[in-house]
Amino acid sequence: MAIQRNGKGLVFPVEALFGGKIAPPALVKRGMADLEQRLNQRFRAGEAARREHLAALAKVHGPLRDLLGENEKVAAGVKQLRALQARYAKEQLAAPAAPEAKERIFTGSIGATVVPPFSYDWSWQASSNSPDEAASSADRGTGRMSFAAWANFDHGSSASVRAALGIYFRPQTENGILHLTSAPALNFGWGDWCVLDGAHTDGWLGLIVGRYNLSGGLDGWSVDQQLDLWSDDSWWSGTGWQTGSTSAHPLDAWFTVDSSHWYALWVWCGGDISAAGWGIFSGSGAGSTMSVAVPSITWELF
Repeated sequence: MAIQRNGKGLVFPVEALFGGKIAPPALVKRGMADLEQRLNQRFRAGEAARREHLAALAKVHGPLRDLLGENEKVAAGVKQLRALQARYAKEQLAAPAAPEAKERIFTGSIGATVVPPFSYDWSWQASSNSPDEAASSADRGTGRMSFAAWANFDHGSSASVRAALGIYFRPQTENGILHLTSAPALNFGWGDWCVLDGAHTDGWLGLIVGRYNLSGGLDGWSVDQQLDLWSDDSWWSGTGWQTGSTSAHPLDAWFTVDSSHWYALWVWCGGDISAAGWGIFSGSGAGSTMSVAVPSITWELF
């Protein structure tokens, strides 16, 4: 009898360890609607807090602007900072080069390393007052995801963006402890520019695990991890433009599992920005961008 191999070169495919037929993406996306609702609630709460903060700061910033008056040097500096934001907002991040991963099964405790194509992809965006950009995307076939968020140049705005790549899992044992790991490669860029107005930018990477009952309904979140890569709030001068990269950013999480549930195991990333826009004598801008390559997702069941 001929040896049968799956499309990734394995005689015994890792899919055989997934505890049954992989749940269809549409079913998983229905569960992600719960996450989207939570993210929208967080965004609205953050917007309300930001407006309260800006209302208090306006009582301080107004008199300071009056002291400066219509100073030509101040106007020239504000114009130059706006131009710097515009220059970096046009730049596109290069896709990171991730080391090639081999799909494999290992023994002892039982586990598997899964490479693209993954089971699922997902993205989400929320914005207020028309930011210049609020985009995110994920491709389960390539194992790549990215986002870009830039504040509006002319008035106050904010944005939150998320993207994720995931795989299906159901334990073959009655219960156990799952160790989930991944080491994405990434390039990122971020910055804020300020003259007597506030700005915020952040970006993060993490793991999130949706727990589903056997009828396909979301039963909760076993892991909700966000590890900051940067987070900055400025109001006087800002940080300017910053960039970074890594070939393998380690992520891991431990959690309990049982055979009365199946799980969507995700690697995800996100960023948030807010800024006041630019006037003649004051203003602020902010940006947050990331490009991620996920070479593999590994689980180990104890």
